[in-house]
Amino acid sequence: MKNLLRLRILIGLFIIVSVFVFLNPEFTFDFSTSRFIQDINQNYFSKVMWFVTLMGNRPLMIYIIAITGSILYLYGLRKEAVISTLITAVGALSGSLIKILVNRERPQPEFVNVSVFLSDKSYPSNHVLVFTIFFGFLLYLLLKKAKRNIFQMTLTIVLIIFLLTIGISRIYLGAHWATDVAGGYILGLSWLVVAIRLYNFHNGKR
Repeated sequence: MKNLLRLRILIGLFIIVSVFVFLNPEFTFDFSTSRFIQDINQNYFSKVMWFVTLMGNRPLMIYIIAITGSILYLYGLRKEAVISTLITAVGALSGSLIKILVNRERPQPEFVNVSVFLSDKSYPSNHVLVFTIFFGFLLYLLLKKAKRNIFQMTLTIVLIIFLLTIGISRIYLGAHWATDVAGGYILGLSWLVVAIRLYNFHNGKR
């Protein structure tokens, strides 16, 4: 019941944000957030932003998902492999469809620094969406199934860093507005709740 309530809240919040973005494609908060993040003038910060964003680019992210899913499957975690791969794919498709419906333009060079020029629409951020579903589900499995040791702690920290930095990187590189990133996180969390509920259902938990 808790997962269903969370899912309803997230879906409701996503609808509110989506309608707001549709009605207000140019939002003052987005401009100020982009400028604030892009004013961070540190070489190491820029390198991290590029690294995380490049991880989410196709086909690299597809390879990461496929290889990780294969490793899970080979280690006997078949449900985990199928659910993580399937829900991520469905989630990415839903993000692409919503991009068409909302039809928001990407940030333009006259407003912010644009380092990544893309032809598709802006809302929601599919990079953020995919990271939230896939790495979020891996983080859930890691905390639920893995033994507490240095490897588990290290991997947990790495996954959390990926989840936190992907949104910042999309704004920093001028690929998305802050509200695009927010939409990606909210929709991603919605699909993550579905993945966790499906996983627990197959494990005999309601």
